[in-house]
Amino acid sequence: MRLKNIIIICIAVAAFSAAQAEVFTLWPKGKSKGQELDTFLKSTALINEPVRINGAKAELKLSLVRINFYEILTLLKKKFPTAKFAAGGDSILVKQKLPNGWHKRLLLVYFGEFFPILQISMTLPPKLPRPERWPRTLAMTSDGIPLRYMYFPKRKSWYGMFKTSMDPTQALAEVASSLTAQDWAPITGESSSRYQGRGEIFLKKKPLSIMLINFSKSGVATVFARRMK
Repeated sequence: MRLKNIIIICIAVAAFSAAQAEVFTLWPKGKSKGQELDTFLKSTALINEPVRINGAKAELKLSLVRINFYEILTLLKKKFPTAKFAAGGDSILVKQKLPNGWHKRLLLVYFGEFFPILQISMTLPPKLPRPERWPRTLAMTSDGIPLRYMYFPKRKSWYGMFKTSMDPTQALAEVASSLTAQDWAPITGESSSRYQGRGEIFLKKKPLSIMLINFSKSGVATVFARRMK
């Protein structure tokens, strides 16, 4: 997979994970059971593969939708009145409970009028376990508290979120120092003391791997890692 595709998936999954806490009920109960939620908008499938979230099995689908973004919420509310909705300026999140107790989450991300809408769908178990340990593959600060991690077995890729009390520049400097000692090389230079950045892309030659990490002002960090060969 090309670097730009990796970055798009990383951003999409980060948005999906962050949006989960913002769901609230808007509409009364109806008859829909939710099986058509990820196909209702006649999306074009890009990826359909298993994923493990904090060790629990789930399923991830990435698709493209070519419908006017500002009409989608009205369409979904009408078709799925039992669903829970959250809408922001450039995204819509939908949660629908399935008959077997699992639930489906749908995130629609709008990148602009000249681009198709990215649809991210996950089928999740009734309750996710708490992360017991942090994957060795993913970087983390010395004071990091794991929040969530995902493993994509088909791509040998990892994504995670953790909490830190450090400010972004300090946290990035610590992680960069640790990764450099493990033969990772910073690509953008944002982690250097001269720039005092909040995020960096690292590359490792043996085995060929890439890692992206970003620290927010709120103290939540996101990190993505993948072996390229």
